[in-house]
Amino acid sequence: MWQIFGKDIKQFFGSFNGILTLMAFAVVAGLFFWYLEGPYNLLFSGFADLTPVFRLLPWLLIFVLPAVSMRSFSEEYRAGTAELLLTKPVSTSRIIAGKIAAVFFIGLLMILPLGIYLLGLKALMMPGERIDRGIILAALTGLLLLIAIFSATGVWVSSLTRNQTGAYLGGVFVLFLLYYGFYGLASFQWVGSADYFLRRLSLAGVYERLTGGLMDWNAVAYLLFWVLLFGWLGVLSVNKRQK
Repeated sequence: MWQIFGKDIKQFFGSFNGILTLMAFAVVAGLFFWYLEGPYNLLFSGFADLTPVFRLLPWLLIFVLPAVSMRSFSEEYRAGTAELLLTKPVSTSRIIAGKIAAVFFIGLLMILPLGIYLLGLKALMMPGERIDRGIILAALTGLLLLIAIFSATGVWVSSLTRNQTGAYLGGVFVLFLLYYGFYGLASFQWVGSADYFLRRLSLAGVYERLTGGLMDWNAVAYLLFWVLLFGWLGVLSVNKRQK
């Protein structure tokens, strides 16, 4: 598993596109949080909290993480190294886990500036004000689990095709539906009282509860279920190609 992880990390940072992806994410996030006027600007929010950051980051990651995961298997298929990889004395589940871990690690690097945002927010606070650590912990837990889900989903989509562009576009599409599909459907209020349950089932709704400061362990378990589900789908997809 860790050999796969190390190989994918080296491959990502060994290309200019990998560095460019990280830089682009940092620049776009910085513009939204510190420069552009709007609901996500920390300087104009009027409150000493990082809720705008946690609310926007999933949307940025939906478009950026598939650019990281699209190479996971698509590049292996295109280069003809997938067969060599799958003949090694490593189970398919460990290969999938290693690739998901690599994408997840890069996702962690993308959100590292959260520490800088915290320091900046602290500098802007009035004397006597404090950052609610409970809210930050719950929101950070939700964000990390979302990154894990997005990573597992992206690796699964990449395992379905040898076309990297298709893997990227497919990853963005699936992540959008997965994150906002039920939530958006509920907003139309087409199904009466079921709208409430659709909203709670959606990843956006679950994540919203966590970013609201509620450490809901049922929500955490629900998000972990999606990580395991897409990891399992990835194993099935790769095993099917072996036959």
